[in-house]
Amino acid sequence: MSRLFRQRLISFLFILIMLLLLFALGFGLSQGYYRDGLLALQVIPVLKLKYVEPLSATRLFFTYLQKGNVPELLASLEDPYTKYLTEEEYNLLLEENKGSYGGVGIYLEYKDRELIIFKPMKNSPADRAGLMPGDRIIAIDAEPTKDMSKELAVSKILGPPGTAVILTIKRGPEINPIINNITLTRSLIDPSIEWEIKFDPVIGKIGWISLTQFNEKTSADLGKALQAITRENAAGIILDLRYNPGGLLISAVEVASQLIKDGSELPIVSLKYRNQKEETFLAYPNPHHSLPPLVLLVNEWSASSSEIVAGAVKDLQAGILVGNTTFGKGLVQDVIPLPTGGALYFTVATYLTSGGNYIHKQGILPDVMVKNPEENISTNGNLDFHLQQQIDLQQEEVAIQVLRRLIYSTQKPAA
Repeated sequence: MSRLFRQRLISFLFILIMLLLLFALGFGLSQGYYRDGLLALQVIPVLKLKYVEPLSATRLFFTYLQKGNVPELLASLEDPYTKYLTEEEYNLLLEENKGSYGGVGIYLEYKDRELIIFKPMKNSPADRAGLMPGDRIIAIDAEPTKDMSKELAVSKILGPPGTAVILTIKRGPEINPIINNITLTRSLIDPSIEWEIKFDPVIGKIGWISLTQFNEKTSADLGKALQAITRENAAGIILDLRYNPGGLLISAVEVASQLIKDGSELPIVSLKYRNQKEETFLAYPNPHHSLPPLVLLVNEWSASSSEIVAGAVKDLQAGILVGNTTFGKGLVQDVIPLPTGGALYFTVATYLTSGGNYIHKQGILPDVMVKNPEENISTNGNLDFHLQQQIDLQQEEVAIQVLRRLIYSTQKPAA
């Protein structure tokens, strides 16, 4: 075969491939595909450069041609934490991270392909309506949530205070579940933390802090709570991270830094990127120099940033963990704004806890296990949430018992 013939054959094949691609694109457009082609041209290079696992740009391109749209291209990665956020969803995410928004007061997550309530906030519209951890939301304003992203579901639930939203709730086993339509009136939600002073007949005052997520305000709010608890001369602190789905990474570092005595410059969490590059976040100087003994409550719904804090407290021996093995989300996401007004939300790294432990899909084992979550599952795979409430109370009682022992063990004997 002559050199000239080979060159002509290659040119012919290239032209043929281009014609086939143009034909496929034309046919796809006529069928409603590829309408977000410009978006795909923005998303594919970002994934190629920064996704946690190496990806081929060519493979991504041909996958897009096969799937016909960006959401399905991202779904092909089989990473539930990588998705495209519309402009509305992106703006809502920014509002949530700021700390205050109009909503009904629930944290959501997908588990076993269902939209599940992590936890209703105390005194929120959802709490007053009787919504419970584990309730499944099967429709929002009569629109089914099947195949609806968490971000889209959140965008439909949030809204101006005073307006109404109807949630269709499924509770109980898959066979003969209880299904109800519940109308909720949105209010202003400030989900950072809740705290109070409780009195124990044995040790006296306990500073009880419930931290519900990690946003831009969380660290400052925690600092104010810790100062107030110190002024009250509380004997100990119980920090409740149960049902906390996480949030901002930097917020977790700031929170953990306030719990680690003399912890300045100690590692809180280490990120591992796909090129084996590591980034370690060190503790900031702790402004609280005389915090009382600490017990941390966690359960199977404590995830992401909650696990970073729990890992730091356990690995650096800053307190005692009580409860159940945590959720096990050891991945870190970044958000890249796009010219469309939306954003790419995608996984960029895995993380190791303060002690170098990889916890993805494994979770963190508490120092004191109160109840194994597997014992709380019925034969049809659904949680018995009345039993879950009893377990929550039992965990709180054990946390107080552990705090008592911790206080006695740290008291110096009289001379």
